[in-house]
Amino acid sequence: MGRKSSARRLNVWRTDGFWSALAGLAAVALCVVTGLVQRLDLALYDAAIRTTTSAPLPEIAIVNIDDASLAALGPWPWSRDIHARLIDQLAASGAKTIVHTAYFTEPQSDRGLGHVRKIRELLAASGDNSPLATELSRIAADADQALDTDARLASAIQRAGNVLLASRYASAGTPTALPSQVRRSTLPDPGTFATPVQSAQHPVGNLGASAAAVGHLFPKVDEDGKTRRVPLLLRYDNAGIPALALLAAQHSLHLGASDVHIQDSPPGLRLGGLHIATDATAVMRPRVQAVPGDNPAFPTHSFSSVLDGKTPASSFKGKIVLVGSTTESLAPQGGQGPLYPVETLARTVSSIRLGLGVQQPTWGPWASGLVAAGALLYVALLAHRARAPVALGVGAALVLALAGAGWGLLHYAGLWVALALPATGLAAGIVASLLLGWKNGRGRAPSAEAAEADRMMGLALHGQGQLDMAFERLRKVPASDALLDNLYHLAEDFERKRNFAKAKAVYEHILRHNRQYKDTRSRYKRARAKADSGGPNSQPASVPPQGTPASPRLPGDATLGMPMLGRYQIDREIGKGAMGVVYLGRDPKIGRIVAIKTLALGQEFEGDALIDARARFFREAETAGRLQHPHIVTIFDAGEEHDLAYIAMEFLKGRDLAHACAKEHLLPVPTVLSIAACVADALDYAHAHNVVHRDIKPANIMFDSSTHAVKVTDFGIARITDSSKTRTGLVLGTPSFMSPEQLAGKKVDGRSDLYSLGISLFQLLTGTLPLRGASMTELMHKIASVDAPDIRELRPELSPAVARVVALALQKRPEARYQTGRQFAADLRQAAAGAAGAESPPAPETVVYDADRDATGHEMTDFQETVMDPPAVRGASAPPVSGAQ
Repeated sequence: MGRKSSARRLNVWRTDGFWSALAGLAAVALCVVTGLVQRLDLALYDAAIRTTTSAPLPEIAIVNIDDASLAALGPWPWSRDIHARLIDQLAASGAKTIVHTAYFTEPQSDRGLGHVRKIRELLAASGDNSPLATELSRIAADADQALDTDARLASAIQRAGNVLLASRYASAGTPTALPSQVRRSTLPDPGTFATPVQSAQHPVGNLGASAAAVGHLFPKVDEDGKTRRVPLLLRYDNAGIPALALLAAQHSLHLGASDVHIQDSPPGLRLGGLHIATDATAVMRPRVQAVPGDNPAFPTHSFSSVLDGKTPASSFKGKIVLVGSTTESLAPQGGQGPLYPVETLARTVSSIRLGLGVQQPTWGPWASGLVAAGALLYVALLAHRARAPVALGVGAALVLALAGAGWGLLHYAGLWVALALPATGLAAGIVASLLLGWKNGRGRAPSAEAAEADRMMGLALHGQGQLDMAFERLRKVPASDALLDNLYHLAEDFERKRNFAKAKAVYEHILRHNRQYKDTRSRYKRARAKADSGGPNSQPASVPPQGTPASPRLPGDATLGMPMLGRYQIDREIGKGAMGVVYLGRDPKIGRIVAIKTLALGQEFEGDALIDARARFFREAETAGRLQHPHIVTIFDAGEEHDLAYIAMEFLKGRDLAHACAKEHLLPVPTVLSIAACVADALDYAHAHNVVHRDIKPANIMFDSSTHAVKVTDFGIARITDSSKTRTGLVLGTPSFMSPEQLAGKKVDGRSDLYSLGISLFQLLTGTLPLRGASMTELMHKIASVDAPDIRELRPELSPAVARVVALALQKRPEARYQTGRQFAADLRQAAAGAAGAESPPAPETVVYDADRDATGHEMTDFQETVMDPPAVRGASAPPVSGAQ
């Protein structure tokens, strides 16, 4: 049992679930390579961030270098004395901190400045103190001051004392030493807790020296071109370069560089008493801030309007003023909305001051990977087993749940865990599962009842020998252990009939669902080899090879023309049995007339199948041979000659009861009850020996009206009911007489025979079957779920006792009907004794059981013994039958 379960677990990697999970994994890999997963994660991030807006820091104001300013002041770049005038005005307005985002990395001066300075040098060197020379020196000095805009801007910055400037950093290029005016704003070497950069450009010397601090505006652009991340520290020249946003927050709180500390767990920076959430490389994700209505989050003023004095000075008093471009003509960097660098700076400063950073936890990638693995396991193990609507609904719900979990973590906890990867794998796996299911016949999403009806129909067709139609039915049914067992036996029968192409197709269907099922792989290879060879062995049994006679050639005396089997002379063919051809024969030694049932094993089987068939044939002969009962046909002998196996049995007089099922030929009620009681006695005896008939019907009950002899025939299709040796799931018999459990392909016991006897009794009493259908599907449905009618609806004259016996025998559940043939026979005889009408013929005495025999109280739910064991194990060598002739 453990080995079978282990094999079933291994099988999952060869099923539709395996291929679906593989498709999901491939989709994940493709999305990662193309960046689609990252874009989906960012889309979810934006959606969650927009719904978590909070009020911005009111201390921030923005001065825009916008299109109106460019129109008023001329094209960019402007003279730096214009920037100097703005800084003077902002300082005069009482601004707390001024952050200018323009890069002043190149000196700016008029071409004439060099000539003016040369003139001043010549005048100073001439020593001329004349009034003209003095006036020329004064004019030259004024010209020098007017043309040196860098000096004017440096002076304005120095006078304000609170101006922060930006350096430009890049990930490539040639590194240079960090100038002293920039290094004074840096932190100690942060090691790996920073984003490394390769090259830098800094403000010109006098501007950097005049600024309160110099930081960076290094962009961190995502896959979609937007900026959502801000590195608060860069590592350059063994120093930590702070971001302008960090410097602005630090300066506005009147803190110094010594108040900034790196925090390992949780990762981030501590600015005084503020914790700034970052990742392990000091990258911060600021949140969105907004105000009610359509107004911008931060007050904005045009550069030209501030310069012209149109903006009140009170607008900047005590505020952090950010100066930067908000025009497309100055090549902005896209962002969320989109955002320009100065807007990203404003949002970052506000998030730092208000503690609104989004944390990407260190366990986030692990969680995402585990969820992805769980999603693929769901696809591999469960999704392909469900019906299409259920699989689609559950898959959509899980994808939405993943999206909701990611949104909820961002919205309520400020944590970002990337879940688009597992959601993508899950969605792709579900789609692949649905496509594979549609290809393999699961796309129609049959109901459980319809699937079971298809399986029952397939089993019934198999039992009738219609193997092709049986496979067409069974291949529509969702995979299960019971179905695979049914298919396995179907493939075996295809092999026996030499239809190796169909056997290969059935084995292939099994392997799609379970690569380790029994010996299917080796059988598939053998069937494929024989089917591909194109020889006579690949032909179906329905098309015999050329020159092969329709019936097996019997051995015998060539001079006398007398066919023989063993010591028996063959007279003629008298019919076809479940096991093969039946002949009338004679034992010449004692003159006994016998019926000889044959099976041409050599024509039907080969290899391991031949060995198995031979063993099963003689095991069944031995099983039936042990059944010595007056109402069971007697087996005399069994043997094999020239690959033709045979069983010699009692030749019965009289005729079967099939003719007595017609309404115009019904037997008297007492006679029918007596016959049924005899059959019940026979079945009780057989069941006590662990033999189940499986095909009880009027055609298998022989009755001689002259002697009232009753014989049950055709025990040749019986199977030993040992749970470890029984071929379960194979329907043998006639569908109309099958019990619900037999028709469903379940393992059956003696109570199934008692149900079939109840059907036969009903038909012999009424001339009709209790359950009929216009189609096989309808018939199977009724047998499985519709109760049989009260027999008195068809024959009102029958006694209530008879009706009760029939009704009890036809109960759907095995545990609700008769448990032993002895109980059935006793009730039949009691009902016959009380029946009105003519005297009934004398009934044979009831079977007398030994005291050691346990069959009288046997529940028959599961026989563990086998008839191959000596009968003495059961405590009685042969239960005696009183009244035996």
